[in-house]
Amino acid sequence: MKDSNKFIFIIILSSLLLAFFLAEFAYYVYYAYEITIYNVSIILIAQLIVFSLTTLSVLVFSIWAFFNNNRRSAPGVTKIILLSESNSPKEEFSLINRTSVLIGKRDTVYIRSEIDLTVDGYAVLNCVDNFWYVERVFDERSVGLKRAGEQFVYRLKIGMSYKLQVNDIIYIGTDRLLIN
Repeated sequence: MKDSNKFIFIIILSSLLLAFFLAEFAYYVYYAYEITIYNVSIILIAQLIVFSLTTLSVLVFSIWAFFNNNRRSAPGVTKIILLSESNSPKEEFSLINRTSVLIGKRDTVYIRSEIDLTVDGYAVLNCVDNFWYVERVFDERSVGLKRAGEQFVYRLKIGMSYKLQVNDIIYIGTDRLLIN
């Protein structure tokens, strides 16, 4: 369950409990103290106002969360650039309208749309909720990840997914792939 859904659930549950408490209080006041129906109706109106404000706040929060999630999950990674030794682009691979790609290497790095791990695959890139992740697939092949703005290259562990960001660099052997 997402945090926004948990928050909405908690608000609704607390408002229902408060409304129930106010209704029980009105019932108790009316029968225990024999107070007029006017006083009980004021308590019921307060209950209605609390429930209405809670419902309105849930609606406003839901609309805010919807627009905030759409803005936050906008795809930033759209292509992979194979860099030459002089850091100039050698080849570009588009990731638009793809959900998964295989990165392999024979004489040079290649990227395939169809996943076939029986070929010379080094890593798999998967798109989940508009975010790209890289995962190393074979033990004997070295795959590294250098985060944007960092100086260290991290060796990827098999079976672990690493979230990619713009300007990260994937190392496949001695070749470098810039995430853009």
